[in-house]
Amino acid sequence: MLIQEMLDFRGEKKDMLGYDLKDDLICFMQNDPTFYRKEYYPVIHKFKEYTKSGKTVAPRAFEGLVKHAYECYQNKFPVEGLDPTLEADMCEDVCKEIHRIEEENIKKGLYDN
Repeated sequence: MLIQEMLDFRGEKKDMLGYDLKDDLICFMQNDPTFYRKEYYPVIHKFKEYTKSGKTVAPRAFEGLVKHAYECYQNKFPVEGLDPTLEADMCEDVCKEIHRIEEENIKKGLYDN
């Protein structure tokens, strides 16, 4: 038994990866050239069109993108300790963060020609 397991009085699973998966997954989505070009950018472009037309988009709209990104991330970086599927709360956190980041980028005009 690891000392971390002995000291975890609540019995919750601790993150044993040694890095923030949420931040790393977002970094992967925004910086992997293939994923960005084929998956991320088309979704963000559609998000921009919706927000510019005055429609509201819920963070959950990015759920499919995030789940696909996690699969690609696992294939590219087979790290020991990664769960086979992305946990629902982690997926929700990533979706909210992407929504926040891209909403700011659109307001700043970063995607305007």
